[in-house]
Amino acid sequence: MKKIDIMQENVCIQRILSVVQGKIPSNKLLSVKERHSDAFVYVTEGSCTYRFDDETEFKAAAGDVFYLPNRSVYTMYIHSEEYKFIFCDFEFAEAEARCSTICSNQELKNINNLFVKLLNRYNSSASNAYTECMSILYGIYSTLQQDTQKSYIGKSKERNMIKAKQLIDEGFNLPAFSISMLAEQLGISEVYLRKLFKEAYGVSPSSYLTSIRLKNARTLMRYTFLTLEECAVQSGFSSLQYFCRIFKKETGISPGKYRKDCDIYYFA
Repeated sequence: MKKIDIMQENVCIQRILSVVQGKIPSNKLLSVKERHSDAFVYVTEGSCTYRFDDETEFKAAAGDVFYLPNRSVYTMYIHSEEYKFIFCDFEFAEAEARCSTICSNQELKNINNLFVKLLNRYNSSASNAYTECMSILYGIYSTLQQDTQKSYIGKSKERNMIKAKQLIDEGFNLPAFSISMLAEQLGISEVYLRKLFKEAYGVSPSSYLTSIRLKNARTLMRYTFLTLEECAVQSGFSSLQYFCRIFKKETGISPGKYRKDCDIYYFA
């Protein structure tokens, strides 16, 4: 059965059941047979591993926030001398099964203040306290969604750049291969590709492409039965003239001098 990821799909919060500040002593092993409600938990001190019946698990430490779904079954392994937290038990309106999730980002803006404020307002006798609690809880939910989406985008960027490098490594020897073609294959703009690639690898994609082509050409030039033009074309350069110009610019010597000075392989 597919479980809803509440960080990717909006779910309506129906009501708050309780807001509690608690702690568990060290070396405790606790089992929860079936959680009675949904919960957001903010860890203020210590660390704990949560292992669920579907064999997923995560380790929560101070500064982390995570979601525990209603009816979830899990075991808690306390690693620290004390495990302290603030949690809010609540109910979502929808009855679908949901998966647990953790935001392991200790730089979540205002998340500590939100949980402390939620705890204080829940214990208040003011007439509007519950309404404020609902507003704060939605603020927590929104903050977690934003952080998760940023993380997802970051991972998506990383996957895109790994794919970009792979496509260059595989297609460099095709003269028609270009950075604009690469951007089109990835479904992003050429400007954005250059920005992300430079961030990931420290060089522009065009510089990386050129370096791969030159490396291949230098290998081929060791075989005397291949002309310089053949070495250039088989390495993805559009012409011998362009190859000679780029080679000298990058190495400081001409391809002819490089071939003369390097070790020669007469046969493959």
